[in-house]
Amino acid sequence: MLLNSRGKNIMFNEEIIQEEIPVNLLKKIMQARKKFKDKGIKKSGYNHFQNFAYYELKDIIPDAIEICIELNLATLFTYEDDYYKLKVYDLDNKEVTEFRMPGKDYKNEGNINNQLQNLGKIQTYIRRYLYLQFLDITENDVVDASKPKLKHPIT
Repeated sequence: MLLNSRGKNIMFNEEIIQEEIPVNLLKKIMQARKKFKDKGIKKSGYNHFQNFAYYELKDIIPDAIEICIELNLATLFTYEDDYYKLKVYDLDNKEVTEFRMPGKDYKNEGNINNQLQNLGKIQTYIRRYLYLQFLDITENDVVDASKPKLKHPIT
């Protein structure tokens, strides 16, 4: 969410900034979540090492764009104040909220190409997780779903 220094939601318009709960935007976000869920999008990514399927950005973004256009929403991915943010704007009611994850200085020793590739990889993962938050897309909990390994099998 977009918050002021006192932790209040902020609504924007061309002339003033008002502190209000973005009710219209929250309603549209819930509509977007339902529309996405109703599309029945399948996971195309697969982790062979841990044996689970996951959503890739290509599974989410095309339908998210279509839904946002239909509901007159816009999204913007940014990095500000040590946070990666997915800002969601209600273009009809001039409200905004954001979904965010803490950023970190990911240093990589090596050439500039490796550094840029690592930064791109980080942004791709974070964008995916922010869209999962925005559209409330659920994934299987890999940690809880995995079977514990026993040191000494019970016989």
